[in-house]
Amino acid sequence: MSTWKEDLGTSNEAFSLMQSIFANVSDAILVIDHEGRIVKANAALAQMSGWTEEELVREKHICELCLGMATCTEETSCTDCFFKRVQMPSFEMRLRTKDGHEHPVAASSARLPDDSSGKLVMILRDMSAQQRVEKERYQHKLTHFAIQAQEEERKRIARELHDGVGQALYSILVGLNVVRQGNPGEQVMQHVTELVNMTSKAMEEVKRMALELRPSALDDLGLLPALRSLMKRVEKTFHIQVELHVQGEKRRYSAAMETALYRIVQEAMTNTAKYAQASQLAIMFENREKEVVVTIVDDGIGFEVEKTLSVGKGLGVFGMKERAQLLGGTVDIRSAPQEGTTVIVRVPLPKEGILDDHSRADR
Repeated sequence: MSTWKEDLGTSNEAFSLMQSIFANVSDAILVIDHEGRIVKANAALAQMSGWTEEELVREKHICELCLGMATCTEETSCTDCFFKRVQMPSFEMRLRTKDGHEHPVAASSARLPDDSSGKLVMILRDMSAQQRVEKERYQHKLTHFAIQAQEEERKRIARELHDGVGQALYSILVGLNVVRQGNPGEQVMQHVTELVNMTSKAMEEVKRMALELRPSALDDLGLLPALRSLMKRVEKTFHIQVELHVQGEKRRYSAAMETALYRIVQEAMTNTAKYAQASQLAIMFENREKEVVVTIVDDGIGFEVEKTLSVGKGLGVFGMKERAQLLGGTVDIRSAPQEGTTVIVRVPLPKEGILDDHSRADR
């Protein structure tokens, strides 16, 4: 049987422990009297709310901090207030801070047992960081679905241009050639020749549009052949010398990864062609053990990266970074006036290996 001294010692230890918990726990704890006045608050509440403990205790009413419970109907949040209940194990509320901001918090409340004064204890946990992470995750998913839908739509339109409009133009061209072979009069021959030229140009334009929308080589042959085809078009259209250097094993990657890398390189090359006044452009493709690194370097006039992005002229750059981020990768842009531009893309390889429908060797 324990003595009263032992009981007293145990009681003091328990009280000291509770004081330590109250002072150091990361969750905000406050005690409210029967009128709603805060009579006790820990340091976590002071940090969360922006008010000091002296400003809170005996000075603040709970309604000055509470902006309402999260309920299905906003109007009932005060009618069905937690303060009117003996206990609410879990609910959400919005906490007003000293500087006027709102914090979403997860809360619980309970009235102290054997307390005739009706004091209520509340525990609050800041949910701002968690909600921010959830919002970013949701936006990440939305972006992924939007890009996926965009690529599918591009693929469909490219196929329709090639198989529909392209084939129709080809049939017209064949018919015009048949007419031309029938030795029509000189005037008719001149018109037919003009129509043949116009139809040929239209076919080339349709083919170019289909390639820009979604190159068939990307799906059929893989990333590197698609990039080589893109390089030839850039060289022909913009008269820029483009070189591709490949290090490491040539292979196929996931469809999402190949599409993202192709679009990033395409955007970088388009920016070079439009704005850089470059004469040469080099692409280094490195297949490493754990990641793929693509470096695009031009000898153009360069630009101030931060200044350009800050004034909202970097939507293409934003798209590049967003595509890389969806794969857990990064896009780093280095440039300065009269020093050219370097774009470094890093995308990690999946740990489980490359085992989807594009796992065969690249050609």
